[in-house]
Amino acid sequence: MKRKLLALILAMAASLSLAACGGGSAPASSAAPAPAGSSTAPAESAGGDAAGNTASGGPMKITLITMDQMDVHWVKLEKAAHAKVDELVAGGAEIEYNWLAPEKKDNAQQIQMIETATNDGSDVIIISVNDSTACNDALQAAIDKGIKLIYVDATSTLEPSATFATDNYAAGAQAGEAMKGYLADAGITEGTIGLISAQAGVQSCIDRVDGFKSAFDGTSFIMGEVQYSDGDAVKAQELTNAVIQDGVIAVYGANDGATNGAANAVKEANSNGANIICVGFDNSSSNRAHVRDGEMLAFMAQNPNVMGEKSIEAAVALMNGEALSESNVDTGVSVVTKDNVDQFED
Repeated sequence: MKRKLLALILAMAASLSLAACGGGSAPASSAAPAPAGSSTAPAESAGGDAAGNTASGGPMKITLITMDQMDVHWVKLEKAAHAKVDELVAGGAEIEYNWLAPEKKDNAQQIQMIETATNDGSDVIIISVNDSTACNDALQAAIDKGIKLIYVDATSTLEPSATFATDNYAAGAQAGEAMKGYLADAGITEGTIGLISAQAGVQSCIDRVDGFKSAFDGTSFIMGEVQYSDGDAVKAQELTNAVIQDGVIAVYGANDGATNGAANAVKEANSNGANIICVGFDNSSSNRAHVRDGEMLAFMAQNPNVMGEKSIEAAVALMNGEALSESNVDTGVSVVTKDNVDQFED
């Protein structure tokens, strides 16, 4: 009798243990912890069908990878992307969102982040690549796994599902036309123009420099050799000091850090009697201050908020099996001067 009672008790315990194991999986709405340098929006409801569920029934997983964490352009883009995710989640979409970025521009680190996103099961990778070819193998591996690829701002040579970026060549040409106007106003008809860029191989900056140069075709102005600052303002200032000593009559910065550093050098030179004209790229508090103070006459303001919002919308549409109305979108620029700089506050 005792043996029968003991057997019955053991059988009931085993049954309860199996029930606990079978019903204890985490709900699909749980978001994975964000890696260092990332942020995760909570997943609350759907992704991949009309409600947003992926084929596996779990949350849609979107990873944003930017060139770095320090440039205000990427901070604004990520903030807009995250806000759009929060909006969609509040409306019932189930999205797990991560932001990954090297502290400073680094191809090897960016490749590692693509591999991390791929191995972690991302459905969509939204990326601004440091170099137009360096990340291709890692990106192709992601595509081969069925991951959707969306570019923001800077592209690789691989075909994406969508691109949301400034037409950087056209924007560079706008910057060149603005510079030509300022040179004409100053009565300067010839001389060498210094070119301060970010990192060699960044296609967006290559296009901005090439577009800028195109505005001076047929003139007597000479384009200096491109100086690479890695987007670091201190390095850009040192490089600009050197080209000013070499006798340039104007300086062009191709991204935020390059522009900020160039303007700092121009401010110092002009305070000592020089008359260097400076035009640059990207809207930041430092560049707005340079325009207000007069050492920089204009900069091109991109629309990172549009890039962030539209890329998330496209990611969700693609995972829902929807056709995109536009797959290659020019997000535009504005010419910011002392006359309109107040309109471009954050």
